[in-house]
Amino acid sequence: MENQKASSGYRVNQRNDGSLLGIEVICCGKHLGEMRYKDGEVLSCPECGITHKVKIHHNHFHIDRDKE
Repeated sequence: MENQKASSGYRVNQRNDGSLLGIEVICCGKHLGEMRYKDGEVLSCPECGITHKVKIHHNHFHIDRDKE
């Protein structure tokens, strides 16, 4: 299996107690930055125009990807 860099993806960062801190966003092969684990947080990719948005529910979260 080859070790290739993902063109898009997410990595969740958490504290030692397991609570979530933030979500790192990769899009178009580039690290866009980190969104806080907060409802409505958004990061947009300057390359493709995709908006990555966190939606938190009572026991889980979603990351929506929308084209601007």
